[in-house]
Amino acid sequence: MKRWAASLGLLVFGLIAGLFVLEAGLQLAGFRAAFIVPDPTIGYRYIPHARYRHAGEEGASVGRFNAAGWRDVDHTAAKPANTTRILLLGDSFTAAFQVALDSTFHRRLERALNAHAEPGHRFEVVALGEDGNGTAAEYLTYTRWGRPYDPDVVAVLFVLNDQADNWRPTAIDTRRPFFVEDGDSVRLDASFSETPEFRGWQHRPWISTRSALWTALRETRSRLTARPRPVTRPGERVEDGYYRPWNFDPRLPADSIPAFRATRKLLDRFARDVARDHRRFVVFAAGFAHQEDREMLAAARGDSTFDPEKPLRWLRSIGARDSFDVVPLTPDFRAASAAGGGPYWFGHIGAYGHWNDAGHAVAARAMARYFEGTLPGLAAGP
Repeated sequence: MKRWAASLGLLVFGLIAGLFVLEAGLQLAGFRAAFIVPDPTIGYRYIPHARYRHAGEEGASVGRFNAAGWRDVDHTAAKPANTTRILLLGDSFTAAFQVALDSTFHRRLERALNAHAEPGHRFEVVALGEDGNGTAAEYLTYTRWGRPYDPDVVAVLFVLNDQADNWRPTAIDTRRPFFVEDGDSVRLDASFSETPEFRGWQHRPWISTRSALWTALRETRSRLTARPRPVTRPGERVEDGYYRPWNFDPRLPADSIPAFRATRKLLDRFARDVARDHRRFVVFAAGFAHQEDREMLAAARGDSTFDPEKPLRWLRSIGARDSFDVVPLTPDFRAASAAGGGPYWFGHIGAYGHWNDAGHAVAARAMARYFEGTLPGLAAGP
């Protein structure tokens, strides 16, 4: 009996030791534990000070999140004296794991503005970006975490998949808040936080955010059990908001699409709340490569189902009605591509991709030029 117990104990010890060795090996190889945790306000948050490692088809980066849980440098809660603070909200284009932190458009923008700031004045860009965010999560991020920074400007980087992220039937991740149409306005639907799936996520064991092995096993399981997202076409019950039909087909009026209507009303609410806080609200409109790359535009010439200006007209009409600036980045990307530069996106031609280093540089220059004409404290154009 004693020999059996000793053998069992040795086996258990060996298994535990093997798991520790495997965990250490994964960590040394660069694998990291999960760096997100559930959040009842916006669905999930990055863990403050957690290490991240991004490597894939679109670039690579390593680092740590700041003390507030964002991919940015640290910022004091209180705004320093003689400082103009710009709060920048967005999704994966703002989190920008595809490039090094110092190469992101928001870090470039801060450096460009400070290079031309008047003596004694400083500009600070605070970036609150997270993968998967739509306008709803960005609005709630502002009200929950952005206001305490006391920004002078609240800027949103609007990407053309945001409409789909804002509407539950087309959102890839439904463990998020949504704003649904309610007459002329929208109301918050935070029912995701009451679902068994979300509650189960909240009560995962401590090891789930500490172990690279645990994370690797869960990711493998998710990939094996994932069901492909169905492809739909214009005229079907739910169109695909990520590519051409919604954004570029002139036969589909924007206000005929529920996701566009909800987004328009949410932007209206967002702008009004920022104005009540006595702050400037601005939307920077990021385009797809389909609208901006010289080869793609040339290939699309003559296609009556492709109007590259459609989403820009729609966003500008909202800004004109609700008295906030909409600044398209597309003209700068087109000019840079037409001049023979690029590519400015990761991915192959015809595929959707995030900005690479060169793309972040183009976006930063366009934003800096806008702020040069709208903010005091700049001695010369950046």
